[in-house]
Amino acid sequence: MKNTKGQMHVLEVLLVATLFTSTINVAVNILPTSDANNVDEYDLYFTGLEILEVLDKWVPADAGVAAAHDDSTLSWWLATDNSESLKQYLDAGLSSSISYRLEATHGSQSEVIVDRTAPSGSVSQTFRLVWAGDELWELNLQLWYGYREA
Repeated sequence: MKNTKGQMHVLEVLLVATLFTSTINVAVNILPTSDANNVDEYDLYFTGLEILEVLDKWVPADAGVAAAHDDSTLSWWLATDNSESLKQYLDAGLSSSISYRLEATHGSQSEVIVDRTAPSGSVSQTFRLVWAGDELWELNLQLWYGYREA
């Protein structure tokens, strides 16, 4: 019978080396690299998504208003051109260290609904589609770090 211990040892070393390099490869592919520096932008993006979603799903207290605007306070305020309430809601829901600008496109017109100062750094944009009245509104909420005016 041949001595196969040497051959088995070589196979074991090759197996361990393959497992080690595979583990390193997986770790390199999974661990964040340059995106780790964009955490602040991701936070702004998800904050914008959340604040618009909560307002869209917030059912107005008046049943008639709720029924007319698909159970959406956001839809109600857009349809009635209530930019002051939108401003108060965004001011209360966002940290004072975050500035923002809310723009809308509906029908054939575009407008700035709320403008809370000019951006001073990188801007994160969040979009939301809302039915308000008889029109589809495309909202663009731009967020950036910087104290907004009082």
